[in-house]
Amino acid sequence: MRANFFLLASALSSSSTALTRRILLARHGETNFNAQGRIQGTLDSSFLNLNGVTQAGELGKYLSRAEPETIGRVWVSPMTRARQTLSIAKAVMEGAGCVVPEGTVHDDLKEIELFEWQGRLKDEIAASEPEVWKAWKADPVGFRMPNDRAPLQELWARACSSWDVILAEKDVSGTTLVVCHGALGRCLIGAALGMDVSMFRDSAFVLENCALVEIVFEDGVGVKWRRVLPEPTEFSRPLA
Repeated sequence: MRANFFLLASALSSSSTALTRRILLARHGETNFNAQGRIQGTLDSSFLNLNGVTQAGELGKYLSRAEPETIGRVWVSPMTRARQTLSIAKAVMEGAGCVVPEGTVHDDLKEIELFEWQGRLKDEIAASEPEVWKAWKADPVGFRMPNDRAPLQELWARACSSWDVILAEKDVSGTTLVVCHGALGRCLIGAALGMDVSMFRDSAFVLENCALVEIVFEDGVGVKWRRVLPEPTEFSRPLA
């Protein structure tokens, strides 16, 4: 499945008003569930632990130094852990004199839904449902839960629909900041670069807690990306 926003890109590319768009994509800070090895998904009962609060503060410090006047639009997942991360980073930036727009909550930016596994320890699932867990780890693209839902395919569809919304905005001034999740963030990167869902298995796109990446769009098409935090990398372009 490829992103519907490529239809939008075609329209944008024929317009003289098409502009380069710069997106900063951040994963939330570490939570109590992350530290325990417990699956969160769309379950909204986890919260940032002390390490996660520190990470969110460091994200805010970095943005204050590197992007003091560039953030013109902010999107955020509805999940508490993402909104906490944004709130802390935003407070740090404002404390440094930056003006940061309020975040717009977008439901499709929530994390992958793993149904009955949510709230459970990964080790517990691997021990109690070894064959199903192995199938998920071996082939997340083709995997279906016991309830016959396909979590990664559904997540990919939400990533594409999120770009439809974000890129459809006109007259956006400055850089757009998106605060969301690990699995969803990987899909957002792949969809932006015109890849298919199989990219999810590539460890090059794994996002650590409070990782920050930059994606550049030209005429509505994602043309390059790079890691910014925790360690900056050079820009990479999608394979032809």
